[in-house]
Amino acid sequence: MKLALIPVISLFFLFINSCSSSKKISASNNEKPPIHLPDSLPQLPPSDINLRVELFAPPMLAKADSMVPKEFNSDNWPDFSQPACDFRYKYHFVRSPLSLTCVNNKIGIQFTGNYQLSGSKCLCALNKPVTPWISGSCGYGNEPLRKIGITVSSQLYFLPTYKLKTVTKLERLEAYDKCIVSMFSSDVTGLVADSVRSSVNAFCNKLDSAINSIDFSKTLLPLYLHYKTVPVSRYGFISLNPISVQLGQLNFSKDTFSISIGASCRPKLSSDSASSYTSIGFPMLSTDNNKTESSIYLNADYDYVFLSKLLDDTLRDKSFEIKGRTIVVRNASVKGAGNHQIEVMVDFSGSNSGRLYLRGTPVLDVANQTLAIPDISYSIEDEDLALKIAKKLFHNKIKKSLSGKSYLDIGALIKSKLPVMEAKLNNYIANNIYSEGKINELKIAGLLVKNDGIQVQVYANAHIKLAAAALP
Repeated sequence: MKLALIPVISLFFLFINSCSSSKKISASNNEKPPIHLPDSLPQLPPSDINLRVELFAPPMLAKADSMVPKEFNSDNWPDFSQPACDFRYKYHFVRSPLSLTCVNNKIGIQFTGNYQLSGSKCLCALNKPVTPWISGSCGYGNEPLRKIGITVSSQLYFLPTYKLKTVTKLERLEAYDKCIVSMFSSDVTGLVADSVRSSVNAFCNKLDSAINSIDFSKTLLPLYLHYKTVPVSRYGFISLNPISVQLGQLNFSKDTFSISIGASCRPKLSSDSASSYTSIGFPMLSTDNNKTESSIYLNADYDYVFLSKLLDDTLRDKSFEIKGRTIVVRNASVKGAGNHQIEVMVDFSGSNSGRLYLRGTPVLDVANQTLAIPDISYSIEDEDLALKIAKKLFHNKIKKSLSGKSYLDIGALIKSKLPVMEAKLNNYIANNIYSEGKINELKIAGLLVKNDGIQVQVYANAHIKLAAAALP
């Protein structure tokens, strides 16, 4: 957010080195032809902020694995279940670890199961056994356990009310090995499959019921109300002013879940916490394709009281050794002078002391990313000294044109600051969450000097990613 303040803080130094000769403010200087600038800046389009979110999957998979029963048994296990007078059985089914896929919100869970079964038959009369039970089994003793392959799918939906919905169902149940009870030559594989199918379907219904009761709005709404305006260090207050929120498609690759989270919003940075927030209401949630690029249009509005304090805090007691002389800034302030002009006052001491007033109309060249004050009026003793101070503070980004006038090369200044800005995008946040970012483009899109303050418009294009090692 410091970028929005670059033109503001730099105006004073640009004032100083815009001088072509040492003159006092006079009537002739103030009678220069006025510079005609628009009284308002065009409205910025909404910002499209998109974050790619990546979540390390193993902790979540372990949680999911703990939710899916590891064993499926017949009713009354380890006792027999008796679905008919002449037949009884029992089985024990143990599943393997889960294997997971996820493509565009469709989650697939695959696992195999190994089971053993014991069954008995007899003859019945009047619905009562009249002969001894004849028993048989498979998967007991030296016999290998029989195998069944199972695939469960769950389609995930994000509802506009910030609720989750899943539709989970059994996609496939395949018996790899048949279970034939040899003593009475009965194939009971279908019986086991039907019983396992019933157990899996019951689990699917239970899972859907649990997930469909999750309501994220109960968590997000209080956060939205609490953080609708956030202080940005000493640089004012920012509000995102979201219009809508979008979620992309959940996918899984190797060991990582990924999804994009986006918002259409009108971010505003201001010296006043109240004016930075625009009441739009809690935005609804929609779904979209995954996006990773962010186009951010930021409006920054500062009143002169705030700007004066910021300027004074930035420059107070700064000293410079130039050609054996010491210049110390004691205080500074800025105010509007009408007709899109500003006036800067600076008290200084040291080898030279006094009070300096500067007045002029800042003009931004958006295409070339330069800032100049062509109608400067000033009072200064040593232009060369001031120019050296300004160049030192702005890393020699103050330049002189062929006509002798000076300007601030904002593009070069931004370029010199990009490594620092990107370093802040690539950082540890909290709770095993890390951010990664790349700024593709950054520029000042507009500047307007008003009677009550200064408005700056900033455009940025970036790719931003959040990576979490685990859920908070």
